[in-house]
Amino acid sequence: MPSSGTRSDGNASAPSRVLVYSHSWLPGQVDGVAVRMMAHVNAMVKRGIHVTVATPDFVIAGEGSQTVPKFEPIPGVEHILLKSQKTPVYKKNICMQLSIGNFTSLVALIRRIKPDVVHGTQEASMQVLATACVLCDVPFLISMHTDVAQIAARDHGFSHLGGKIGRLHAWLSIRFVHWGYRNWAFAGGTYLPVSEQSKTILKNAGVRQTKVTPVVWGPMVDRDQFRVDLPEADVAAARQRLTFGLSNAYLMVYVGRVTAEKDIQFLVDALDRAPKNVVLALIGPGSMTAELSKLHGPEHRIYCTGKMVGREEVALSLRAADCHVSASTMETVGFTAMEAISCGTPMLAANAQGFAIYLSHGINARLFTPGDKDSFDRELATLMSTKPEGAWSRDAVRATMEMASIEACTNRAFDAYLHCGQANRRWLRIPVSTFLLALNWAVAFFQ
Repeated sequence: MPSSGTRSDGNASAPSRVLVYSHSWLPGQVDGVAVRMMAHVNAMVKRGIHVTVATPDFVIAGEGSQTVPKFEPIPGVEHILLKSQKTPVYKKNICMQLSIGNFTSLVALIRRIKPDVVHGTQEASMQVLATACVLCDVPFLISMHTDVAQIAARDHGFSHLGGKIGRLHAWLSIRFVHWGYRNWAFAGGTYLPVSEQSKTILKNAGVRQTKVTPVVWGPMVDRDQFRVDLPEADVAAARQRLTFGLSNAYLMVYVGRVTAEKDIQFLVDALDRAPKNVVLALIGPGSMTAELSKLHGPEHRIYCTGKMVGREEVALSLRAADCHVSASTMETVGFTAMEAISCGTPMLAANAQGFAIYLSHGINARLFTPGDKDSFDRELATLMSTKPEGAWSRDAVRATMEMASIEACTNRAFDAYLHCGQANRRWLRIPVSTFLLALNWAVAFFQ
C-alpha cells in the first residue's frame, strides 16, 4: 500500500509522491482524458503532493510537425516526454511508443523519483508501464476511460484495411485489447473505473473483480471555470459568433472530437429537420471537420471551423448555448455534458452509457432513444418549449452537478490509491510481463 499522509478532509490517506502517465495532454491530444488528468494533477499539487507527469511527445517521425507542442504548464510539476507512435490499428490517436527506449526511461524515472503510486491512463502501450512498475516494485493504478470495443463497432474506419478484412482486423484487435487488460492486471495493475460502464468493460474483458477498485471515479468538472456567472459581455460575444448573429436563434453546441464514432452525422441530419432558427455549433477538431467546415456559415446554420479552442472559450460556448447536444453512444462518462450542466446549460443526449448513468431526464437533460430521429425531434421540441425558470433555471441545473467537483473526484482517486499495493509473486510476474512486453513489441512491427 502507498505510504501516506493526512488528506485535507481527514477521511483517508494521500500519497506523498505520485507519477502520472497520461496518453492525452493539452494541446497535444484533445479529449476528456486530457481534461480530467490535468485537473487531477492540479488538484494534487494544490494539496502539497509531489507530482511528476509523463506523456507522449506527440511527434510522429516523418509525419506532420516535428516540433513538440507547447504544453500547458502546471507549476511545480516536472513533465517528462516519451517517444510517440500512432495507436496500433486505430491510427487516429497517439500513444506512447512501444519501445525499449521508453521502457528504460520509465524505469529510470521511477527509480529516481520513488513514487508511492504510479497512475496511468488506459492506452495501447500500457504493457510498457506495467512492466516497469512490477520491475521497480511500485503500486500501479490504471484508470479505465475508453470503451474501445464501442469505437471499433461504430467506426467502420477503425482499421485502415477497410471492408470485410478491416472489420475482421478490428474484431481481432479488440480480442487483443481485452487480453492486454488482463496482462496489465497480471503485472500487478489495479483498475480505477471512471464509470459503471468502465466496470462492465473490464468484466467483459475477463479482468478479475479483485483487480478493480470498488471506487468509481465518476464525473469531474471544474466548477470554478464552468459556471453560470461568466462575464455577460463575453457570453454575448460568444453567442453572437456561434449563431452568426442570427436573430431569435436556438443554439445547440457540441464540444469534442468531430468524428464518425461520435455520431456527428446524426446531428447534422437532425438540423435539416429542426426549426429554421436552430443553429448547430460543432466545437473541436476531428476527421469530419474537413467536409463539415465547408458548410460553415449562416446559410447552413452550422458553425464548424475544426480548430482546437482553449478551456475558457469552451466554457463561454457552453454558457452561451441553449443546450449542449450529443448523439454519441460510447461515452463512459461524458465530460462536456458535466461542464455544460455546471454552466446551467441543459443537455440533449442519447440515452446510453455514461449519459444514461449521470444525466437526469427532465432534471438537467432530455434523453432520446439512440439513433431514433423521431425521439430526438420530440425531445428537442420539448427542450425548446421549456422556459429556463424554476426547476429548469440555470442555477437549478448547475446544482445537480455538485457531486462532480474536482475536490470530490480527488478524494475518490485517493481512496482508489489505497487499494493499490506492490505485486506479490514478483519472481513470476516479472519474467512473464517482460515476455509479454517483448511479444507486444514484436507484434507492433505488423500494425
